[in-house]
Parts: sequence; structure tokens; C-alpha cells
Amino acid sequence: MKKILIKALCMAAVAMGVSTTSFAQFSIGLQGGVAKSNVEDSKTIAGGGLNLRVFASPQLAIGVAGKIYADGSKYTFAGQTFETTGRVTPVTGTIDYFFTTGVVRPYIGGDAGVYFSGYDAKYNGNTILESQKHSNFGAAPRAGFVFAFGNLGIQVEGIYHFVFGNKNYSANTGSANNIDFESTSKFGGVNVGLIFGLGGK
Repeated sequence: MKKILIKALCMAAVAMGVSTTSFAQFSIGLQGGVAKSNVEDSKTIAGGGLNLRVFASPQLAIGVAGKIYADGSKYTFAGQTFETTGRVTPVTGTIDYFFTTGVVRPYIGGDAGVYFSGYDAKYNGNTILESQKHSNFGAAPRAGFVFAFGNLGIQVEGIYHFVFGNKNYSANTGSANNIDFESTSKFGGVNVGLIFGLGGK
């Protein structure tokens, strides 16, 4: 788990270092969105996150991202309350390719890294179940548009997450050799956000 995360961050750092030419510019993106699992009758969940990028050219950006998706349910009966909460937190390296540099910028991109997850249950405010925290390797292709207004952009994208199982059935990824690519959880979604800094000189 830690090795994959460190590798992703190192790759992004190297790319940022290589691209510190006369052009390179950092940007920060803030996103909110909704997602839904491919499991039948699953709930739509909300999430959001932060993305740090460096533009190696006007059309290519490399970076790192952190997001969190959460859902929960609350039931009250005869004055008693039962509440559940689940979370998925991807921490990934990112790459984006913008097809144009005009006002409307269609792009494709992808994320890859570690997906952390956990589940809690409370009864009358007291925790009665706290699941073991899990980590799994995951990847997510993305496509969308950025509407650019100077160095500010409004981003709309579709994303589809693939979260892979662990070969030894442990809760933690451990290493890249422990990824079970045949066991996959999937969920898709739509994100909307703002990007500050769009590669302008």
C-alpha cells in the first residue's frame, strides 16, 4: 500500500521536476460530484476532492489527487437511533491531455493509486462497529470539458473507478504484486469543479 502511494507521488514529483522549464505552471483543482456503484439498487453517493497539477505543456498536465466519497443511513425507532457511515478515499497520481487550448477544452485523463475504505455503525451515538480499514489498488479513466476563462476553468467530467481486490484476501494492498485484476469493484460518476491555473505563461 505505502509503496504504491510513494511510487505514485515520486513519479508525479519527477515529472514536475522535469517539466520546470520556461512553460511549466502549477494549478489547483477543487471538485464535487456524485457516484454510483454497478451493484443493483446501490445508492448514489456524494464526494469531493482536491487535485494538484503541473502543466508540462499547454495540453499536458501531471499531478496528484485526493478524493473522498461517503454515504450513510440513519434510522430512528422508539427513541433509538442507528446510524451507518461508509467511506472510500482514493489517493492517486493523475494525468490529463487537453485536445485544444481555447475557451472550450475537451480532455481525457486517468487516475491510478490506492483506494482506502472503511465502514462504521453507531447506536445512539456510540460506535458499535468499526470495520478494519482497507486499501486496494484502483484506477479511473476520465473524460470531460474545461471551460477556460483566463487562468480560471470550470470543469465537467465523467469518471469510472475500478477498485481491484487483493490476491491474498488481506485488507491491505501491501505491494503491487498483490493486486488481483480479476476481482474488481466498479463505480461511475460525474464531477464538477474549478481549476485555478490553466497552463498560461
